[in-house]
Amino acid sequence: MTTMRSQIDLLGQRIAILIERLRNMGYVFEDPTQVFPGPEIETETIIEKIEREVGEIPEALKLFWRQVGSVNLTGHHPSWTETEFCPDPLIVYPASYALYYFEDEHGNHLEYDKPFQIIIAPDELHKANVSGGAPYSISIPAVANDPPLNASPVTETFLEHIDRSLKSGGFPGIEGDQNHNWPIAKLRC
Repeated sequence: MTTMRSQIDLLGQRIAILIERLRNMGYVFEDPTQVFPGPEIETETIIEKIEREVGEIPEALKLFWRQVGSVNLTGHHPSWTETEFCPDPLIVYPASYALYYFEDEHGNHLEYDKPFQIIIAPDELHKANVSGGAPYSISIPAVANDPPLNASPVTETFLEHIDRSLKSGGFPGIEGDQNHNWPIAKLRC
C-alpha cells in the first residue's frame, strides 16, 4: 500500500519530468521563478499559524507544501495553436499564498467564512485571463486527508486533480478539444 507521503513524492517527480519535457519543447513559462521553486522555508510556520487560527489543514495539502512546494505551468508555446477550451495549466499555490489571503498587509486576522477556503489555483478561465468563476480551493478545517477540490470542473480530490493534470500533459482543460496541435501524448506523465 502506497503511503500518502510516497504518493506525493511520486507526484513531485512526475511534475519535474513534465516541466523538463515542456522546456525541451520550447514552452515559455509566464514566470520562470514560480514554475517549480520547491518548498518554502517558512512552510511549517505558516501551517502552524493557519491551523491555530482556523483548524486542521488536510494532510495531502500539508505534505504537498512540505515535500513539493508549489507549481505553476502558466505560459505558452509559440507554435501551439489556440484551443477551443481553456488549457487549465496545473497550478498549486505555495503556503505563503494561503497566509496572504488569511491576513491583511498588517498581519491582522481577516474575517472569513467558515469553512475557510485555502485557494489552490485560479479557475480555468482566470488562468486564460478571462473573467471566470470561483478559484479551486480546499475547505478547512479538514474533512479528509485528501479532500474534495472545490470549484473543480469535475468531481475530484486535491491529489486526484494533480494526477489528472499530469495524465493530461499538465493541461487537463483541453482534454475534449480535438482541434489543437499540442503534443499532449508526449507530455503525459
